[in-house]
Amino acid sequence: MEELLNDEDLEKSQKKKARKLIQLERTRTAFERLQLAWVRTAMTFLGIGIAIYEFFYRRMESGQKPLFESFTGQELALTLYCIAMLVLVLSLRQHRVSMAKLKESFPQSRYSVAALLSMILLSLCIFMAALLVSRSFVF
Repeated sequence: MEELLNDEDLEKSQKKKARKLIQLERTRTAFERLQLAWVRTAMTFLGIGIAIYEFFYRRMESGQKPLFESFTGQELALTLYCIAMLVLVLSLRQHRVSMAKLKESFPQSRYSVAALLSMILLSLCIFMAALLVSRSFVF
């Protein structure tokens, strides 16, 4: 009789542990989804910046009058690139803090692929902003 109770307690303990692991994995994937949403937002800013730069650049090349006298598409595109970089930096910081807290109770959690994607996109933003700034000195 006592063995049966021990087996039941052991089974309950294993189920409880499995439930906790599933909850921690859900939390980790929620952090990943949140980071990917920030990546999507940064990519939107980056894409709009590219489109604006192309629009203004083609307009200038065709000899048309600029839409705005006070600024060109370069300034607006650079502003959008900087906003994308800021979004990525802040979201990466938030993500790393959240993942560090999660690692305390769930040390076997996997490395964040969304954070890696964010770093790659941040590098692309920095490269494009540097390219845009260097082009402004050429023209």
